[in-house]
Amino acid sequence: MNKIEKIKITLGKNHLKSRLKTFKRKSQFFNFENAKTAGILFCCPDEKSFEAIKEFTSFLKLKNIEVNALCYYPGKKIPDKFLFHNHIDFFSNEDLNWYYKPKNSSINQFIDKRFDLFFDLNINEYFPARFISSLSNGSFKVGMEKKESTDMDLMINIDKNKTVNYLIEQIKHYLALINKS
Repeated sequence: MNKIEKIKITLGKNHLKSRLKTFKRKSQFFNFENAKTAGILFCCPDEKSFEAIKEFTSFLKLKNIEVNALCYYPGKKIPDKFLFHNHIDFFSNEDLNWYYKPKNSSINQFIDKRFDLFFDLNINEYFPARFISSLSNGSFKVGMEKKESTDMDLMINIDKNKTVNYLIEQIKHYLALINKS
């Protein structure tokens, strides 16, 4: 990453910090049994991970949970192979301002929507995804444990197997355990 990119990301982080000072989210527990809606945020992964995310979406739908997914592609043009999937919206660097803040109205709607469950399935750090995840109005936020992120209600440590597939497997496991409580 060059100096200009670092400056842009620093400015983006500062903007996010100032937004978070006034951000209020009502956290509420939901699981697979009582959730009606779910939001999934992820970055364009490899084919295997993309299949795992599609399967997770199907799993949630089988639980009668309405699913909206948003995928960030860290380039200018989203490859055609990703575009034709129901309930998955995509955005790229074309949908970001100069300091990587999402500027697309559909992204803002995704951020503002009060999902019962919000899943951040990002394994790698991409600032636009972090911006969305941090400001998401989701009731019960679930994601990978990250050092600098404290906005999740349930953080899952996947250090021993840092893959989307393993993260999804752990999410299913822990939410199922919580369901039994």
